[in-house]
Amino acid sequence: MRARLGTLACSVLLLGGVVAGLATPVAAAAATDWSEMDAYVRGRLDATGTPGAALAVIEDGRVVHQRGFGDDGRGRAVTPDTPFLWGSLSKPVTGLAVMQQVEAGRVDLDAPVRGYLPWFRLADREVSDRITARQLLTHTSGIPTSASGEIGDRYDNAPGALAAAARDLARIEPAGRSGGSYAYSSAGYAVLGALVEEVSGRPFGDYLHEKILDPLGMEHAVATERDFVRERVAPGHRSFFGTQVPFDAPYDTSGVPYGQVGGSVRDLARFALAELGGGELHGRRVLSPAGIADTQRGHVESSADHYGLGWSVGMLKGTGERMVWHDGALPGFQAMLVLLPDSDRAVIVLQNAYHQLRAKQFADAAIGAAQLLSGADPRTTPTDPLAVALPWALAALAGTLLICVAAPALRRLPARRTATRSRSRRRIIATTLASVTASLGVAALLWWLPSTLGGTLPMTLLWLPDAGRGAVTAIALALLLALERTVLAFLDLWRGRRPAPFV
Repeated sequence: MRARLGTLACSVLLLGGVVAGLATPVAAAAATDWSEMDAYVRGRLDATGTPGAALAVIEDGRVVHQRGFGDDGRGRAVTPDTPFLWGSLSKPVTGLAVMQQVEAGRVDLDAPVRGYLPWFRLADREVSDRITARQLLTHTSGIPTSASGEIGDRYDNAPGALAAAARDLARIEPAGRSGGSYAYSSAGYAVLGALVEEVSGRPFGDYLHEKILDPLGMEHAVATERDFVRERVAPGHRSFFGTQVPFDAPYDTSGVPYGQVGGSVRDLARFALAELGGGELHGRRVLSPAGIADTQRGHVESSADHYGLGWSVGMLKGTGERMVWHDGALPGFQAMLVLLPDSDRAVIVLQNAYHQLRAKQFADAAIGAAQLLSGADPRTTPTDPLAVALPWALAALAGTLLICVAAPALRRLPARRTATRSRSRRRIIATTLASVTASLGVAALLWWLPSTLGGTLPMTLLWLPDAGRGAVTAIALALLLALERTVLAFLDLWRGRRPAPFV
């Protein structure tokens, strides 16, 4: 009996050793210390004043770390299941949808889009007649960056909203020939969404659910207004003179292909796993390995490095490792997914705040985390002084103009008329012309300035509310000042003054 017990004990010990050996890799992964990465991300959030964020890390075909930071726009703690909107991270999803239609034989990447959408056109029909789906995917269609401001952010949820947005491109002048140089344009992805709707016969958001989101198990993904309401997406945050203020914007069905897809970090991790897995996740295939490789290949030179079929492609600084990535932003949200396909790793960071003039700082969280994951020093971008100074400078300008407008009323008008009697008509006209010209010049400059950044004044109001409101107030006051000085000049010239020669 003692011999048998001894044999049994030895067997149990051997079995335990085998089990422990098999369990070691999992235990080691579970025991990985992510505190350095968490602290880095937390520091980046503090630098931008971001109230809440979610992080996920992928290695060897599985999520090895995920967590939430801070609060959402309703004061609830952020978790891996908290929904965010992803902004332009919608573009890789749209790229995948287009490639599904290519592999199904319904779309030819190099055929003119008008063969599928006969109504599609730009102001120059000769250019739009040649635009292909490949050119739209790679931002080489000739549609200008500024077109995004013309048709975007309309918050239109009516039936056919996406096609209506794409149809409005008919008034847009192209920036160049189709197939020419790279010019990032969300408007081109609106056309791609309309293309998928046309050839599939389904609304774009419904198509995404049926062919991509649901097959990948992205349970809390947002691609329709119905999803947005169901998931109770909390407001994002915009900066107002350095303070993050909630911005509870409605959903925008017209912008799904280029900016309104969303979901939790857990959802986006499943999409990333499918991208790293050659288009397959847990036995569900959404695209062929060759198709995935084609989307992740740099087809054209871009402002960042290269651009593929919905993805930016480059190198991770500090490591030289190939990086396939995309970031995205909406008023109130920022998102970034960094794929490192050669090592089967990825990093995702979703944030519920954004500032257009601090874009690199927001991107630091994901880029720096990827660098830490690869053993490099994480980058830290300093705050752009313009981001801090601009709203205050515009507020100061508006205040100065207000004082100028109020100046005549601050003095007694009879005393003013007495003072003007000594001035010649020529001097009155000259000073008035100078004042009016300067006022109109300020108004025109403030109206024109956003176009130098590829935007418009309404876009500035939406994306940079403090600067936008300062600019609008200053423009209104400058126009009022020009009108006031013109009226006062007429009063000085024709009411109660003695005639004065021009010489």
